[in-house]
Amino acid sequence: MKTILKLIVLGLATYGAWELLPHKDPIVNVYLDTDFVTAPDGIVGFPSWNASTAKELIEGPESAQIKVNGGGLLVLPPKASVETPVPAVVILHGSGGDWTGRSVYLANRLAQHGIAGFAVDTFVARNLRPTDDYFERLEKASIYSQIIDGFNALKALQQHPYIQGDKVAVTGFSLGGGSTLFSMFERVASGALGKDGPRFSAYASFYAGCSLDFEEFEVEGSPVLIMMGEVDESMSIDHCKWFKNKLEQHGVEVEMSVYEGAGHGWEQPYPQAFQPGAAITKDCLMLWNASDEVIEQSTGYSIDTTLGAALAFSQCSSRDGYTMGFNAQAKEQSWQDFYAFLKKTWKVD
Repeated sequence: MKTILKLIVLGLATYGAWELLPHKDPIVNVYLDTDFVTAPDGIVGFPSWNASTAKELIEGPESAQIKVNGGGLLVLPPKASVETPVPAVVILHGSGGDWTGRSVYLANRLAQHGIAGFAVDTFVARNLRPTDDYFERLEKASIYSQIIDGFNALKALQQHPYIQGDKVAVTGFSLGGGSTLFSMFERVASGALGKDGPRFSAYASFYAGCSLDFEEFEVEGSPVLIMMGEVDESMSIDHCKWFKNKLEQHGVEVEMSVYEGAGHGWEQPYPQAFQPGAAITKDCLMLWNASDEVIEQSTGYSIDTTLGAALAFSQCSSRDGYTMGFNAQAKEQSWQDFYAFLKKTWKVD
């Protein structure tokens, strides 16, 4: 009897220890690989992979522990064909996902004006839902994974017979805007697609933070558009001005638009209002160092470790709240600015 009791206790202890260990969820490929010849538009999938640190992104897909299909909704203009290929925009969602449909809305609006829109959904690709915890979503689908999805969408579009592969831009909302800005750096692009891989031909961010810097500041060089809300307390207009100046010093053509009276998320389907208690990270300044580790500069902590990220954000962020929600004037003007930026960059009507 004593032997049996000891075995039971040992078994329970072993099970308890196992439960405390981190476990990887099984991969669920929500999107399937798509052959653009047989399915030129609609829901499409492409090979991608996960990264939870900058170093994992730089090491590339060959070293990736988790490979998963990325995907989203591709909307083509009616005129798109083999004979008349069109430019395209890869669209990246914010940290709240695309469950309100703003990426899909933009993809459809682009298609009405002769540009293919590819609304990439990094959360859905990782089998996440709006009911999942906010921070759990960001853990399972990090900004690094979103950057990787954007590049792999670009790579997939190179094989599309209706797309002009040298005229593919990237844009994003909030978190996706941050991924857009990261994507212009050669260190990041080379890690995801290799030194000879394709590159985006334009970069446009909707209300993204510009709180990023690189020790090795080498950019791809294509034009950049930065769009900000005047009363968006979550983002620093001054820091975006600094970032704009630094890009221009490296030969990049940069446009910046600030919309009067607009807060954060000006296309979202709820009234603009101040949201007390919402987290603000505009004072968290990220430096991608030469060792491929992202350091929060005001605290010195690496955000690529769980403890470092917790310590950094507990000190550099606040819960002061910020203004967000629908602003009709900013929504329409930002569209006009974005569309004019693309036409100017690509020199097309």
